[in-house]
Amino acid sequence: MDAVGFFLTRYAEVHKGLVDGLFGRLSEAQLRARPHPGVNTVAWLLWHSARIEDVALNRFLSDRQQVLGDWLERLEVPRRDVGTGMSDAEVDELSTRLDLEALRGYLDAVTSRTLVVVETLRGSDLEAPVPGERVRSVVLSEGVVAPGAEWLTEFWAGGRSRAWTLAQTALLHPYGHYYEARVAAGLLGSRSP
Repeated sequence: MDAVGFFLTRYAEVHKGLVDGLFGRLSEAQLRARPHPGVNTVAWLLWHSARIEDVALNRFLSDRQQVLGDWLERLEVPRRDVGTGMSDAEVDELSTRLDLEALRGYLDAVTSRTLVVVETLRGSDLEAPVPGERVRSVVLSEGVVAPGAEWLTEFWAGGRSRAWTLAQTALLHPYGHYYEARVAAGLLGSRSP
């Protein structure tokens, strides 16, 4: 099995099993609720994970258009950034207004596009760096990073390989937030399967 094959075995679990489990087990109120002050809502965690993956895979890794363009109006969230650095009040507002059916559709669309992008990768492609200039240009022109979270631009633009970008933004980052969401769900009374 090569690196892309390994990625695909893990990716399917993250984006089907975990996401389906959260949407299938939680009520709308639970998806939007903050279980404790300072803990993000499940809806926000899913939106944020999808935003990071959409930007990183489509703009930084493959230089394609974001999936968001087709979904921004349907999501009912006017933000184009990825949510890093949002205040509790901003998280609450986003979680309240976010169309959950559209969020599910956006997650599915991001997943489908990621699979298309990954199909084009070959082992040697993964060693190449993601151009820092492209990252900075996308961030500035598309409003990907909100004021106050500028450190994120340099984190992404720091000469990371395509392999790192793929693994970090489509596996590791979502795994962390999806398990955070499962903890939040537990705090809201949903038992783990």
